Amino acid sequence: MTPKYYVSYSIYQVYPDNYTIKHNFLNLKRETLNYLSYHCSQVYPDMVTMKNKYISTQSNELLSYFNGRNKACFDYSEAFNALPDSKESALRELLSDMTKRGLLMRLKDGIYYIIPYEANAETFMPDWHLMAEHLVNDAKHYIGYYSALQIHNLITQPSLKEQIVVSKQIRPSEIKIKDVPFQFIYHNEKHFFGAKKIWIDSFNKVLCSDLEKTFIDCLFKPDYAGGIVEVAKAIYASKDKIKYETLLEYTKTFDSQAVIKRLGFLLEILEINSKIIDDLQKIKTASYVLLDTELPKVGKRNSRWSIQQNLETETIKSAIYT
Repeated sequence: MTPKYYVSYSIYQVYPDNYTIKHNFLNLKRETLNYLSYHCSQVYPDMVTMKNKYISTQSNELLSYFNGRNKACFDYSEAFNALPDSKESALRELLSDMTKRGLLMRLKDGIYYIIPYEANAETFMPDWHLMAEHLVNDAKHYIGYYSALQIHNLITQPSLKEQIVVSKQIRPSEIKIKDVPFQFIYHNEKHFFGAKKIWIDSFNKVLCSDLEKTFIDCLFKPDYAGGIVEVAKAIYASKDKIKYETLLEYTKTFDSQAVIKRLGFLLEILEINSKIIDDLQKIKTASYVLLDTELPKVGKRNSRWSIQQNLETETIKSAIYT
């Protein structure tokens, strides 16, 4: 390793193609370098100016390592790979210090998110969807339920938590990061399918249930999706996009009478004419299920779909058509 260290992280942020910082700032010996500025002033591009956040030599080396790999989030083992000569205690102290200085955000034990240089550390919060994959340990996962409805642009009320379907039990089943709840919803192997990478902005994809699997999951547990009215509105809004053969295939694979009956009931009352209604009729049983799991076990019984209708049909329709 060369005895002299070059400023990389802060300059890259502002001048990725033109290193215009004065030469005497670029070539500083390690033993005399105490702190580098976390970012350069855009007003005085020829000077390294101290602003709010400061970065030590090791901090700069760590951040440059992940910046070069286009990684915004990392765990302790990856940090050790970035600084292999560091002792464990020293590395933990460095990460703790960087968190206190507003360079890193600790998501949970051993997981850190790099705070952008221009962001206020106290108010900064990464996109919830981008955080999901870093919180599930070694479990398979996908973003599901109401969070998936949001990704598919089908929600009418703001999402207040991030819901992540996981292939293994995670304890606790819900954690909070800066007052935002992250809920881990366990699905067994039979119910864990139907996920794909979906764009959430111009640069990032996340693993999310596809449109048809989102509806299957939401019909299975309407209380995780804002209630049956929200699910009905999402299905109606997507009626021309749904792949009905896929929806039927997923319904059979999931093998839940609650899903079969709620889906058939909603397709009929919403007058979504699909040939899968007849197929659903053939595989339903006679036992009754509640229409909306959030509401009391009251209401008339719909014998065609074996639904205890604890929500009036007109209530559902009026929420959609008005």
